[in-house]
Amino acid sequence: MPNHVHLILTPEDGEGLALALSRAHRLYAGFVNARARQTGHLFQGRFGSVALDEEHLMNAARYVALNPVRARLVQRAEDWPHSSVRAHLAGRDDGLVSVRPLIDRAPRFADLLEGEAAAAAFVRLRRNELIGRPLGSSGFVAEIEKRLGRTLAPGKRGRKPRNQAAADQ
Repeated sequence: MPNHVHLILTPEDGEGLALALSRAHRLYAGFVNARARQTGHLFQGRFGSVALDEEHLMNAARYVALNPVRARLVQRAEDWPHSSVRAHLAGRDDGLVSVRPLIDRAPRFADLLEGEAAAAAFVRLRRNELIGRPLGSSGFVAEIEKRLGRTLAPGKRGRKPRNQAAADQ
């Protein structure tokens, strides 16, 4: 996209995502800064991320693929030059994109691009990305909570009653 990037990444281990993104950002910043003869950060703010179960992963793939179409930058998803859509439609890696993880889940990638956009699913995806909470079934979220040893589901809104807050201390 002209002002942001969407990535769907599957890290192999707990450090993979941080290592991949920090290296990509460092190399890209170096390239852009050298070309513009400048220094400094390229991106403002923190990146958004969300852990997804299988169903929501497919919605995210559809969201990312159709984003240039929804933004009216192109008429067809495969026409956007900075997208993995062409590689996924061809079913072949292109040097940057590994199509296997998604093609294993959606053998006919073109099916993801057809039909009406799932607006409600896209809203949930964007909401959870902004707040950094996993998106999936209750079992999926419970498994992540168990691994992390902390609650991720939204709590009751508002302050705790005084007597409960004092008891928690």
